[in-house]
Amino acid sequence: MNDVAAFVAACISSPALLTSACALVLIPVLAWLVVRGLAPAIARMSDDPGWQAPLAAVAAALPGMLFVVLGAATLRDGWNSTCLQFASGRVLYAVVAALTAFGVARAVTLAVRRARDVVRLIRSSSAPSARLQRAADATGMRVRAVSAAGPVVLIAGFVRPIVLVSADALLRVNDAELYAAVRHEAAHARRGDLICAAVIMFIADLVPLPVGNLITLYRRAREFAADAHATRFADPCDLAGALLALSRPAAALTSVAAFADAGTVRERLGTLLAPSLPQPSRVRRSLLCAALTATFVLGAAPALVAFWLGFTCAMAMPG
Repeated sequence: MNDVAAFVAACISSPALLTSACALVLIPVLAWLVVRGLAPAIARMSDDPGWQAPLAAVAAALPGMLFVVLGAATLRDGWNSTCLQFASGRVLYAVVAALTAFGVARAVTLAVRRARDVVRLIRSSSAPSARLQRAADATGMRVRAVSAAGPVVLIAGFVRPIVLVSADALLRVNDAELYAAVRHEAAHARRGDLICAAVIMFIADLVPLPVGNLITLYRRAREFAADAHATRFADPCDLAGALLALSRPAAALTSVAAFADAGTVRERLGTLLAPSLPQPSRVRRSLLCAALTATFVLGAAPALVAFWLGFTCAMAMPG
């Protein structure tokens, strides 16, 4: 009991460790509640996929980003805290370190599993046919044939992205539609969507809070954005025809983002074939950007306060 009382007294005089530790538990949860409240507004940005994708990505990753910032601040500032002179302080510091390590280990484990699935898929692929190679040459992408039950066109790999196409997909599309489909996948590579998705998933996995709806919004928006990029080079009607022909991807590959995602085909067709699109709201963009920025700044404030308190206490110490 005396140790606990002394620990509390020490934390009151030098509160960096206690402030950061409490923030590490509370702030990511509060940030998750905020982004959960913003999710419906982000979902209504279907007419603005160029902004919907990054906003959904930032919202999904926000709790994890704050977890990293606060965890790093706690471990760094708490190491020099006078609270560690007491057993209770050392226990608190160990709990913080364990929580941080668990979050990182969880995210790494899930990322490795996803990477293994992609590597296994690429290794099972084979050299492309002459027809598929022509589409690859026209788009500047590497392509490989994959043996899968169903019409599959998808992109995989981070450092050197590669488009994988199944034999069934080749049978369902003509040359112009094949070119449009590969162009769509090339757009993902040009935009860095694969790397962005991997980073977002890793950060979101740091804390076990459900943000799947925001990740789904991000994936949906990037499909629309890739369509818009592809139609700069391919006929929108050819891209729409490829979507219709390939709208039933193989069940075995549902964990990998395929070209014709069944959940977005109808909306993507409407966008591709629409004579004109409504103008997105710039006010909505600005308000959502401001809300997410304010959430991150306010969430990271305890880390800055803890750093400042620790710095002030260190400067005030004699010698």
